[in-house]
Amino acid sequence: MMLLDVGNTSVKWAVEGNGRFVCRGYFLRRNRDFGELASAAWGHLPVPDGVAVANVAGPALQREINDWVAAHWQLSPCYIRVDEAASGVINAYTEPDRLGVDRWAALVAARNATPGPACIIDCGTAITIDALDANGRHQGGIIAPGLDMMKRALLADTSDIGSRPGARCPGVTLLAQGTAEAVNNGVSYMAGAMIDRVVADIVAELGERTEILITGGDASRILPLLGWQPRHDPELVLKGIAILAREEACAT
Repeated sequence: MMLLDVGNTSVKWAVEGNGRFVCRGYFLRRNRDFGELASAAWGHLPVPDGVAVANVAGPALQREINDWVAAHWQLSPCYIRVDEAASGVINAYTEPDRLGVDRWAALVAARNATPGPACIIDCGTAITIDALDANGRHQGGIIAPGLDMMKRALLADTSDIGSRPGARCPGVTLLAQGTAEAVNNGVSYMAGAMIDRVVADIVAELGERTEILITGGDASRILPLLGWQPRHDPELVLKGIAILAREEACAT
């Protein structure tokens, strides 16, 4: 089974065989040709039994995925749905399908990994934090700007900052000696402080035994700034897609 986590910035993927990931990868897709990226990443792979997709990037990209998969593998992708309940998780949203499918998959994976309460942090284009109680009931979540989104907001209303979204700095120090580093450090500390506060409030509600998990492309940038010590699982969403794909019988 080919598993695709299609976000606003990148595509993460893995091939699952016999209950484990036998290969995996990712590519940045924003403002780039999806077909060329997919061919470079997957053109050498054997045809899978099925393709399961969690897509938050909209219908235009879904059409590109459908076209590539049909042309190269003669398959129709199976798109993961968000339901009121699945795999031991009960959706908190009053309109269940308004919850992002990537968040839904992460909740399912977290529930599968730990029987108790859990807090799930996803540091991607946006930063999301969701909570599950000990019975698998989703308590709801928050959505905040991700690191690059915060940079863009800062640059939009200032001049002569001299930084740019997407710029990678070697690390985060307390005080910077250059403007680009100062912007990087500022948004990183803002994200870390927000996450620490929300996690503290969730743990106060759900108890000290709450399992804290972190995932997403910017998790490694934020982790060193956190007072909490989450368990880092870069493949959490893909694991949830695999679980939901089996429930929805996505294989041909």
